[in-house]
Amino acid sequence: MSRDVIITLGFEHDIDFTEILDRLTRAGWELLREEDSIWYMTDYDWKHLPLDGLAEMKRDMRVSYEAGEAVGITARLPDGETFANVLFHEERTSVSLIPLPDYHTIAHMPEFVDLGWYLGRFLAPLRNLPIVGTEASDQR
Repeated sequence: MSRDVIITLGFEHDIDFTEILDRLTRAGWELLREEDSIWYMTDYDWKHLPLDGLAEMKRDMRVSYEAGEAVGITARLPDGETFANVLFHEERTSVSLIPLPDYHTIAHMPEFVDLGWYLGRFLAPLRNLPIVGTEASDQR
């Protein structure tokens, strides 16, 4: 059975992916998928590099982003246990958080993903950007 969980923020104008990544990392997010690797996406093609490949990853993402392609990266949230993909859309005015399957769920209702928990952690470092809309969904 497939499940799609996504939170999307819409912005008033173009937002650069590096600004979002910088804000997330300053808030305690880690740009890694495993203890020894970075997983990132350019034009819907996932790649991985060792942790010392952060500069290469940013250059690769920049080339794709400037070409009008979607880019993304897997990040570990500040709780140290939860991972999500952060996707920067082609039109540059939205970014999505896509929690990975080991979801943070509502404690007394574990069949439901705690969208508010994710939204709070995603919005906090970005809240003073020109956000014009939020959307969250959990489709089973």
